[in-house]
Amino acid sequence: MFASMFRLFTQLTCCIAVVLVLGGCSKYQKALKNPDLNKKLETAQFYYNKKDYYRASILFEQLQDNFNGTAMAEKVLYYSAYCNYGLQNYLLAGFQFKSYYENFPTGQWSEESLYMTAYCQYLESQSYFLDQTDTEKGLEAFRLFISVYPESKYITECNALMDKLRNKLSYKAYKTGRLYYDMGEYKSAIVSLQNAIRDFPEMPQKEELDYLTVKAYYALAMNSVEEKKAERLRETISTYQNFLSEYPQSKYANELRLLYTKMENNLKKMERKKDETTNQ
Repeated sequence: MFASMFRLFTQLTCCIAVVLVLGGCSKYQKALKNPDLNKKLETAQFYYNKKDYYRASILFEQLQDNFNGTAMAEKVLYYSAYCNYGLQNYLLAGFQFKSYYENFPTGQWSEESLYMTAYCQYLESQSYFLDQTDTEKGLEAFRLFISVYPESKYITECNALMDKLRNKLSYKAYKTGRLYYDMGEYKSAIVSLQNAIRDFPEMPQKEELDYLTVKAYYALAMNSVEEKKAERLRETISTYQNFLSEYPQSKYANELRLLYTKMENNLKKMERKKDETTNQ
């Protein structure tokens, strides 16, 4: 008996679910074909409030063409953008938010839309080891927002998100410099490491990059032809002295002091050899 009641309950539940789905589909299908624009807008808003962004987006998309040039166009574009945002179509959502701001610069949601333009670009930013074009675009979009709305309630959040984007670029620069060094491409490593330090002076890995720069200079010098070795060793010594001046208590100091001793000894040997050659 219990099994029979359970089966009956299950069948009733399934029937109710089917009715609800069909009813929902019917409501949606009717709205798609309904020539009454106000009714279609009401249905689109209904699905949006239920977070059924897919159906809402289709209806709002239809309405964009119908309401173009009217007072309702602003509202339709705004909600259409948020539908795509809810569907995680950040590229399209960002385009629509930007379009809203450009078409309605004094509109009800202009400030929010310009912020969302930047935020959608932020969400498009790739992991540090991938192309960072979207990261750069995100920073540019946030800078634009801050310049237009310097007193906005979103400023604190903008600064925090910009820090995250800059940190991503900074970490990529750090990893690129390290990669060149680890590969033994010392000339490229020096350029990459110095660019990273110049572009991101506040990066947390700065001391490590300065240390690697000294090591890269030394490795480049020791792998150079004899005619360039002495000059490059002197460049390394200058780089080492700058490092020690900036980080007198560095954890790398003892290692680099030993390296400095080697450089001094190598230079003395080369000078003695040069003198002996000259005196012959």
